[in-house]
Parts: sequence; C-alpha cells; structure tokens
Amino acid sequence: MRAILSLLFLILASGFSASAQEKILSENELRVKNTTTWAMLLPSSGQIINKKYWKAPIVLGGLGASVYYVIDNSTEMNLFLEHWGYQTDDDPLTISSLTDNNGNLYTDSNLKDGAYFYRRNRDLSYLSFFGVYLLSVIDANVDAHMKFFDASEDISMRVIPPNWGRSRGAWQVGITVKISK
Repeated sequence: MRAILSLLFLILASGFSASAQEKILSENELRVKNTTTWAMLLPSSGQIINKKYWKAPIVLGGLGASVYYVIDNSTEMNLFLEHWGYQTDDDPLTISSLTDNNGNLYTDSNLKDGAYFYRRNRDLSYLSFFGVYLLSVIDANVDAHMKFFDASEDISMRVIPPNWGRSRGAWQVGITVKISK
C-alpha cells in the first residue's frame, strides 16, 4: 500500500514540475490536466468539475462499500485467526469457543479455511477499492477530453496520393487518408 501511495505521489509531483523545454499547454489541455489531478487527489471531484454531478455519489458509494468490506473481512479474518491460534497452540487453557450458525464448534480445518476465506475477500475488497478509484480518475479524464470533442455533422474523408518521388530523402509509395471536418 505504501508503494502504491509513493508511486501516486511521484506521478503527481512529476506533473507539477516545470522545465524550460515543457510546451505551453492550451486552455483545453490545462483544463484536462487540472481535472485529472483533482480526480486523483480527491475522489469524485473530477466528476463534479466536469459537471457530471450524478456520478459523484456512485464513485463515493463504490469507495465506501469497498472500505466497509475491507474492515468487515479484516475483522472476521482476525477473529478466525485468533481462534485458530487457540486451537493449535499447546496450551490446554486456551480453546476456541467460536461456533457456526447452528451452535457447533468450528474444527481446526474450518478455522483455517475461514481465515483464508476472509483474507481472500479482504484482498479482493482492496482491489475493488483501487479499481473504483482508478475508474473514477479515468472517467474524469475522458469526460474532460470529451468536452472539447467536435461532434459536428460535417465529417468528410479524402483520399490523397502521396508525393511521387523522393520526399525527405526516402521514396514514398502508398495512399494517405485524411479525415477533415
């Protein structure tokens, strides 16, 4: 988790560094960059900046549900691990009192399987958290790009033969397709 956070910090820090060779961004490119940066820093803020307000509760709900399941599965995993430890230590004073829904005591193998089951679910919950987070950043970026997309009715295509002969020191043979509005 620390490695992912430090990688995210490095990506964000590299976006803020200015160099003399860096090209000057247009207003549209700057808006897309700022929207993506905000979406990475504060989940669902990219959707709000893009005025897609209805997506913000979906993002926050997905992240909240993932956090809930991480906590719940971690609690259950720790409970099963604790009772599995009671059963497998050599101390006769510590015995597991964990029971299933029917009131039957869990066996050693049931405690072990339960601990692994909840650990797997916890790990999947972490993956779902990062998946929802990543999808929200991608969604904010794509929406910011699409605000400037020209969807006019006049889209035409021209087929142009290349310059015959030598161009820039190399022979060209082929066809060029140019889509223009």
